[in-house]
Amino acid sequence: MQFFNLQKKENGLIYKMDFSNRNILITGAADGLGYAVSKAFSEKNANLFLLDIDYQKLLKNNIQNAKNIKCDLSKIDDLEKIINNLNLENKSIDILIHNAAILVPKSFENTDKKYWNDVMNISLNSGYILSNFFWHNMKEKGSGIIIFVSSRSGIEGFDNESAYCAAKHGLEGLMKAISIEGSNIGIQVFTITPGMFMNTPMSEQNYTDEYKKKWVDPIKLTPAFLKLASGKYKHLIGNHINAWDLSNEDIK
Repeated sequence: MQFFNLQKKENGLIYKMDFSNRNILITGAADGLGYAVSKAFSEKNANLFLLDIDYQKLLKNNIQNAKNIKCDLSKIDDLEKIINNLNLENKSIDILIHNAAILVPKSFENTDKKYWNDVMNISLNSGYILSNFFWHNMKEKGSGIIIFVSSRSGIEGFDNESAYCAAKHGLEGLMKAISIEGSNIGIQVFTITPGMFMNTPMSEQNYTDEYKKKWVDPIKLTPAFLKLASGKYKHLIGNHINAWDLSNEDIK
């Protein structure tokens, strides 16, 4: 994965954002979009808490200013232990980016209970647990950013994706509800969809050859995350954001 310097002028934009002293937790951070987003925030001096089931990959990535945390989000007990540890360490999260998800195409008939529960735990239930836990501190500070990574599957339906679509639709509904509550206390909540075919391990498994011809490096979608995390996009609170479009818009 080739990273461009987000400080330089890119598509007519100059990114001067700095996230020093901001604590950012990112799930699904070992590869794909999560890795790209982690790298982008690391280059902006953020303090990162990176969660993934593939701990060795997190270590290999060697993201600067990061605490790497092994976590199997399909096991809610694992997540709750990590949350308790963060609490004991008095770690306050300013920005939550919940990116983790799994997608294995299965007909509805072949969608067993274990797979259904794994998808729900990793995507929807973890999104609820993390945002609910960090909500109190964000409320006390009067500021916070929550970004749930969604997709077209969060607003449409696709065959062989019943569990994935249900989980992403659930995240969309959760975002819409808590964004209303959050907007009154300084917490900004969004969902974000790539908006462009991207080259990730999940896409490698699920994209057709036609889509693979169009995909882009996920680093090109990271400016959208930086923008939303800046706190300067209040007009987009409660919306399903297209990362590709926002990444290529002039900074407002």
